[in-house]
Amino acid sequence: MYMAHAPSGIEFSFWFVLYFIVIPVAVIIWAWHYHAYLQKKQYKLKELAIYLLVALFVTSIASFNLAHMYIYIHSPAATGTCFTGSCVMSDKILDYYHIPKNEIEKYGVPSFGLMRGYWVYDGISQVSPAVPVDIKAFVIVRTIPFLPFSEVIMYNIKDGHVTGKKTIYIVWPMQPGKRLTQETNLRFTVILAGVKSGPGV
Repeated sequence: MYMAHAPSGIEFSFWFVLYFIVIPVAVIIWAWHYHAYLQKKQYKLKELAIYLLVALFVTSIASFNLAHMYIYIHSPAATGTCFTGSCVMSDKILDYYHIPKNEIEKYGVPSFGLMRGYWVYDGISQVSPAVPVDIKAFVIVRTIPFLPFSEVIMYNIKDGHVTGKKTIYIVWPMQPGKRLTQETNLRFTVILAGVKSGPGV
């Protein structure tokens, strides 16, 4: 793990709580605000759509930030935040770490969205068998604002070449750490204020 990339407990908790509560809270506020109309069977669906759009936007950003925290703790370097795949692939970290970007592009890179790339280079414990394995992968985390999911694309690298690609979807209300662990058999963790937190946090 790269301790310098650990989020603060406040930062992690802020995005974690937002991720889970914003959508239901938006519905509750809408129902409370328009209670009198709902009793008259005037459902105010246009207003509900506005509440949900705001909630979906916040949830998508929260999902992106949580996925970032789970991946970045296992990465020595990340690209800047981009809105196109070409922006991610042109970042200097790919050349610095000799990441085979031409091969990655052949496997397919997302065209657009809110995204960052990560050079994941770490020893991560498997779930079963419970032994550590060395992971080398270029990972792209992408979220499209207003859609309540994040996409984690992992390009496995061995001896300087891409050996495979895996795409993981973290759809609300899935817990990002648990989802990554389920799909990879690796214990994705974060560090909170010096305390190790597992995928259930």
